[in-house]
Amino acid sequence: MEPSQNCGSIRKRPAEQAMNDGDIDRIYRFTILLPNGTTVGIALREPNPTMASGDFMLMAKERYNRAKAQDPSLRSKRPIAWESNELHLEDANGNRIKSRIIFDNFKPHKRHILRLHNMWDLTPDTELLKELPEEYTFETALADLIDNSLQAVWANPLKSKRLISLDISDEKISIFDTGPGMDDSDENSIAKWVKMGASLHRKYKVKAVGRKPLYLMPFFGLFGFGGPIASMHLGRHAVVSSKTMQSKRVYMLHLKREALLSRSGSQHSWKTDGGVRVPLENESARAPQGSFTKVEIFKPRMKNVNLYQLSCKLKDIYFPYVQVNGIDLAEIEGGEVAITNLHSCNGPDFIIQVHFSITEDTDANRILGSTAIHEANACLKCVYFPVVQGKENIERILEKLEADGCRLAESYESFSRVSIRRLGRLLPDACWGLLPFMERHKKGDKAHLFRRSFFRVKCFIETDAGFSPTPSKVRGTLLPIHGPSGFHY
Repeated sequence: MEPSQNCGSIRKRPAEQAMNDGDIDRIYRFTILLPNGTTVGIALREPNPTMASGDFMLMAKERYNRAKAQDPSLRSKRPIAWESNELHLEDANGNRIKSRIIFDNFKPHKRHILRLHNMWDLTPDTELLKELPEEYTFETALADLIDNSLQAVWANPLKSKRLISLDISDEKISIFDTGPGMDDSDENSIAKWVKMGASLHRKYKVKAVGRKPLYLMPFFGLFGFGGPIASMHLGRHAVVSSKTMQSKRVYMLHLKREALLSRSGSQHSWKTDGGVRVPLENESARAPQGSFTKVEIFKPRMKNVNLYQLSCKLKDIYFPYVQVNGIDLAEIEGGEVAITNLHSCNGPDFIIQVHFSITEDTDANRILGSTAIHEANACLKCVYFPVVQGKENIERILEKLEADGCRLAESYESFSRVSIRRLGRLLPDACWGLLPFMERHKKGDKAHLFRRSFFRVKCFIETDAGFSPTPSKVRGTLLPIHGPSGFHY
């Protein structure tokens, strides 16, 4: 990999020029997720408007080699094929960066996530705690923790109690589930909860491919920023308590944001700050089968949470799996999904089921050690929202959501006509534009009539685990692109 003539490397303006024009130096920060599960950081001060992708990857290679020389543990990581013609960069939304990086596409003084190739399957490095993506919100972090709990309870036998309970106050956030739990054994070690990429449920992902829509098999796995990042985004101190059916004691871990940043990757620090205790009476009552996991987050960053609005949002994403402050989400009347269903047409829906597969002789299957999933399934359901008493029902939906306190920046024209769920879990911020048949066609009265009718349609997409979301689990692109970890959208 050779640098180009116009490398676009770090250039700093003369001090007198910066003082004369009054500008503040623009600094672009990037965290690069590498194919072997490691990360490197790059900061560029006042770069040229564009940089060749090859030069940027060469810079990442130099920083990785420097880190590997200083950290012996990196030497055991899988080698990266830096000279491969298939090596490329993707942004956080999975969009491929082709020949050049255009810095105007990124905000200065923010941290941006880029992926080298498309094989990043591990939880990002704790450096992301310092500057998480803008779309990683309070609700997104809660959803990461609930994802973990939902996977855990789904691993229970069918007749076992499956409970996920979320309790929120200004002093504490608590998430309790009746999953198999963790202890000090190698197989169910609680230390894996804080280890990046050590999910206990990854092996189940293959079971979530196929089946019938709505693909309700919540083995999300592989993606998301994970429990440690999510809990430290929500507060400054967290306690994880867990018990298995075989263990008589509850095993605990204490996480502190400052310690996590200063001693990232140190398993010893977490064991030292952990402990063992007997189960509390209320824990035994809530988990009669004898296993549970409880995550308690202290000193929450978000105060005065509107519980009704949060319940509605979580209902849209998960119902009927979760309780919020003791109330089952299925009992909540609000939420975009319920309101949308209420205003939809009573007639039959238009449904398309799509199956993607690859043959055994494709290049992706020849990758050494590839564990690719070779198929993916999706169900597209188009629903019509009619005009009732001279008013568009989509406008009624927006008015009801606004009245319920949901902050909306959408109008009838900009209202997202696509909603996507993966394994039954809504990706709330995966808001796409118009569907292909909604695009403007020929002029004329009939074309205008068709367009007005098409605008009353919304498409609900359900996918199985053959599709993979972006790391934040909030965004996606329309077409599946196959990689060693599955089809990506």
